[in-house]
Amino acid sequence: MKMKKIMRLLFIAVMIIGCSSSDGGPSGPIVGGPTGGGGNGGGGNGGGSTTEYLKDHANFSIGNIVSAFKLASSSSDNTQMKTILLDEYTSITAENDMKANNMFTGPTSYDWSDGDAIVAYAKANGLRVHGHALAWHNQQPGWFNTFSGTNEEFETAVMDYITAAVAHFAEEKDSNGNSIVASWDVFNEAFDPNASSNVLFTKIDDVVAKCFTAARAGDPNIKLFYNDYNIAGDPNKRNNIINMVNDLVSRSIPIDGIGMQMHLNHDWPTSDLPTAIQDIANTGLLVHVSELDIKANFNSDVSELTAARAQAQADQYQNAAYYYTTIVPTAQQHGITVWGFRDQDSWLYDGNTDWPLLYDNNFDPKPAYDGFVEGLKGNAVN
Repeated sequence: MKMKKIMRLLFIAVMIIGCSSSDGGPSGPIVGGPTGGGGNGGGGNGGGSTTEYLKDHANFSIGNIVSAFKLASSSSDNTQMKTILLDEYTSITAENDMKANNMFTGPTSYDWSDGDAIVAYAKANGLRVHGHALAWHNQQPGWFNTFSGTNEEFETAVMDYITAAVAHFAEEKDSNGNSIVASWDVFNEAFDPNASSNVLFTKIDDVVAKCFTAARAGDPNIKLFYNDYNIAGDPNKRNNIINMVNDLVSRSIPIDGIGMQMHLNHDWPTSDLPTAIQDIANTGLLVHVSELDIKANFNSDVSELTAARAQAQADQYQNAAYYYTTIVPTAQQHGITVWGFRDQDSWLYDGNTDWPLLYDNNFDPKPAYDGFVEGLKGNAVN
């Protein structure tokens, strides 16, 4: 693997030298996205000369997302993805397979099979699993909206499922006796505009607190997180989340951490990014950058990933990693999870109009990768 990586680095170096003779600037050479790269693929440092990987630059977990299907697949793309996963990362999150719409099949019936496959893979390969997500107003079981019982019966079904899910996935242990599934996003996006009209809120009073209590009943040691987007970039929403969390703590509701999704843009947020991380760290809870990706084309103002835009994206990845590494106290660092491998597999790819991840479609590292590494090293953007 190391020789393969070195050969790819030499290829990228040649490509960069060749591109440097182009016009440059905002309309200059494509350096990432669907037409960038072109090497042999695989993980590794996109701009350096060592064989260090992302996990070598952090004292906390570095994660990415998986599915049971891709982990079981032997296709060349998925084989390459798994090589990168095991080289670069120490933690995995199920992108969709451990959500309620996949596992909560009926008021008293559950299907753990996809989650079990992910946990088995993690155990076999020494990876941590972060569970995602037990309760969310989106991607819910279809029977939620056709349930004919009382609100009390609906609440019992939901809470029993949460307790059962946590208990089930806590059973698989590593060699030290720790659960492979070390943590869960218990409640996701309670402050989304569509959340309050959802059955979780209309049928269950004080639903967030009850979900956390139900999760703790499943296992006393699993770390329990509240997860949401725009915590960085929307100070009013952030304050509402912090107030909710403080209220839970004041009522002795079991909550261990906050997940900052970090779906950022190449130029947003700016000054609020370190402020947000500091505010969340000030709660004293664990801090997880839980779904990191960075849009390079939010305003649809470029038709390809230019050198200038790729650098701006790299700087923002560096900012996110740098501020997390330097602001969050070590004891509160639950880790950073990147939300995808190749650009084309991202939920933000949007038909080849954005390139939000660390690797291009050939699985070659982009400038974003190098920016992320620099941030993990504790180096600020110049």
